[in-house]
Amino acid sequence: MPAAPAPKLMTFLTFRNDAEEAVEFYTSLFENSEVVRTVRARAHEPGWPEGVLQHALFTLDGQSFMCTNMPPPGAKGYEDAPWDTYAFSPATAIYVACETAGEFERYYAALSEKGEVIMPAGAYEFSSMFAFVTDRFGVSWRLNVTPSGRRRKAAAAPS
Repeated sequence: MPAAPAPKLMTFLTFRNDAEEAVEFYTSLFENSEVVRTVRARAHEPGWPEGVLQHALFTLDGQSFMCTNMPPPGAKGYEDAPWDTYAFSPATAIYVACETAGEFERYYAALSEKGEVIMPAGAYEFSSMFAFVTDRFGVSWRLNVTPSGRRRKAAAAPS
């Protein structure tokens, strides 16, 4: 069976140097997740320690993501961008539609651990259970409990 084509649009995350730790954490947290492909530094590749993750394609609950570690000084591509000025911003977040309070609480506990809680878990005017957190890697997440089945119905709706 041929491999499914990569989606046209996906989230691309650029980490300073902990992409592999982040990918392992995220894929262990979300069901139906896997690392699809990795590219690692080769021996004697300038700037990179051998074996360090450079790039990965992975899925979280079936959604595709790509990530990279920023090239270190001396590595190919380091001079192409002002890498030291780049950081994640809470203005951009990954939204997670949770079907149950238990699912919400599990994600909230894991993603907020060693991170920052921007809006604590609770009821808000727009949601019965919502939270906004930045995890220990600097990636922001908006967690929301949605009415049961809403996510499945929206995904099944014809385009």
